[in-house]
Amino acid sequence: MPNKTHTTAVVLIPPEVIQPPIQAVRKAHDHNYERWMPHITLLYPFAPQQDFQGVIPALAEAAQQTGTFSISLASFNAFRHRKSCTLFLVPEPKDPIVELNSTLIKLLPDYDDTSRFSGGFTPHLSIGQFSHGLLDESQEKLQKAWKPIQYSVETFSLIYRSAATDNRFVVAENFTFRKGDNL
Repeated sequence: MPNKTHTTAVVLIPPEVIQPPIQAVRKAHDHNYERWMPHITLLYPFAPQQDFQGVIPALAEAAQQTGTFSISLASFNAFRHRKSCTLFLVPEPKDPIVELNSTLIKLLPDYDDTSRFSGGFTPHLSIGQFSHGLLDESQEKLQKAWKPIQYSVETFSLIYRSAATDNRFVVAENFTFRKGDNL
């Protein structure tokens, strides 16, 4: 069994040009705003940095098995935890992201943590944490003000954080999908 760490992950990062409205909401509501860039998690926890060379070939293969696709971030949903709630943007359609997660897990089966939840893998872009009492009102207010964002997904990223990055996640490597049979 390989080592796993919470200081690395495989994620989809929206293009910087569409991040400002996402970041505005995250800055106000997400206590992880400075640690994580906006992202949709694919694999987490993941291999330690010293093991990256061993997993990079599988990540590259997954990228080559995946065609570019478009998604929309138009609505909010939430995970309800025991003590709080995580509000997130729902990427639609979710199928290409679920398929990518499945491809990654087939190639790297020891990193299947994101698919072990009772409902399976749920693609989401977290935007903040809320108390149970404030969730519904906050979600409704954000939904009314939100303008849907659509974009083309052409890469996924291997990210890490360390003391050298001020414990903020940074991109170690991007993996480009084969060009578009899914657009």
